[in-house]
Amino acid sequence: MIKILHIHTLSVISGSGINALDTVKRLINSGYEVEFACSPAGGSLIDEVASCGITVRPLRYMVREVRILKDLAALFELTLLIKKHRYQIVHTHNSKAGFIGRLAAKIAGVPVIIHTIHGFAFHEYERPLMRRLYVFLERLAAKFSDRLVTVSTPLKDWGLRLKIGREGQYCVIPDGIEIERFNVNIDPEKKRQELGVGSDYFIVGLVAKLWEGKGHQTLIEAMPRIIQQFPKVKFLFVGEGYLRQNLEKLATARGLRDYIIFTGFRKDIPEITATFDIAVLPSFFEGLGRSLLEAMALGKPVVATNVGGIPEVVEDSLNGSLVSPGDSVALAEAIIRLLKDKELRHRMGVEGRRRIDERFSAEKMVNRIEDIYRSILKEKGF
Repeated sequence: MIKILHIHTLSVISGSGINALDTVKRLINSGYEVEFACSPAGGSLIDEVASCGITVRPLRYMVREVRILKDLAALFELTLLIKKHRYQIVHTHNSKAGFIGRLAAKIAGVPVIIHTIHGFAFHEYERPLMRRLYVFLERLAAKFSDRLVTVSTPLKDWGLRLKIGREGQYCVIPDGIEIERFNVNIDPEKKRQELGVGSDYFIVGLVAKLWEGKGHQTLIEAMPRIIQQFPKVKFLFVGEGYLRQNLEKLATARGLRDYIIFTGFRKDIPEITATFDIAVLPSFFEGLGRSLLEAMALGKPVVATNVGGIPEVVEDSLNGSLVSPGDSVALAEAIIRLLKDKELRHRMGVEGRRRIDERFSAEKMVNRIEDIYRSILKEKGF
C-alpha cells in the first residue's frame, strides 16, 4: 500500500486546510495509507482530520512566522518523522510547510514530493526585502519538487514569471468542494433564529480566516454606505484568527459593532452560508477563494476582488461582481446594487451553481491529484 504524508503549516480552518482535509479523506477511500502533519496550535483542523480516522502527526516547532531556531527544529523533527515512517509520497501545503516539508522529504529520500500552491507567502504589497527572500526560498524548494500544483492559472503564471520551478513541473488543479454537503435540505430561517437575525434583515456574509489580506477592514469601511440605504442589514464574519480583537475594536470605534456578528469557527458552513443574501470576499490576494465556491454551490450571488484566481471563479456581471482590492466605495456599491435587485441576485446565484457543478467538485480535484500520484509513481518504478 502506498503511504502518503500531507503536511500543512497550522491547524487553522482555512481554504488550504479544507482543501487538504477533503483530499486526505478521499485518498483514504481510494485505498492509500494517509497521514497528516501540522502544528497543533491555532485552530481546529487537527480535530477535523482526526475525526475522519486519519493519523495526525503534530509538529511542535512548526510556526507561520520566520523563526530560525524553531524552523531548524521543525526541519529536524519532520526529517526524523519522514525517515521513521518511510512515506512514498510527501505532499505539502502552504509556504512554510512547503519549504520545510519539501526539504525534509528530500533529505529523507522520499521518492515523490508534491507541493500545492494555494497562494504564495508574498504578494504585491509585500516589503521588497521580504518578497525577495520568499521568492528565493520558493525557487529553492521548487528544485525538490516533482510537481507544483496550483489552484488557479494566474498562480501558475505568476510562479513562472518569477522563475519558481519549470513549466513542466506545474499542474493547475482548481480547488474543489464537497458538493454533496450543499445538496442537503437546509432551513435558513432556523439558522437565522439561532444567529439572532430577523427574517426582515439582509445578511451579507464573509467566510474567511481573520488574517491580514482577507479584506475585513475594507468591508467595515464599506458598511456605512450600505447601512445608509439598508438599515436592516447584518454582516456575518465567519472564521477564526488573530485579527478578531482588532476588527472588533475597529467596528466599535466606527459605531458599527451592532451590525456585525463574529461567529468564530463553525462546522456548519453550509447552513451558515444558506442564510446569506450575498457572499463577499474582498481579499487583497487569493489563490482561488474556496468560500466563494461554497456560496455559489448554494446559489448565492458573490462580490469579490479582482485578484489572484478569483476571476476564474467569478465572472463579473454573470455570477457575481468584481471590484478592485481596498476600494470600499466600489465594494459598497456592488453590494447595494445586489441588495436592491432580488431578481439579479437569483439570476447570479443560478449561474454560480451551474459553474460549480461543471468545474469545482472535490471529487474531480482529488481524481486529478491521484492521476499525478500514479503517473509519478509509475515513472519511478512503483
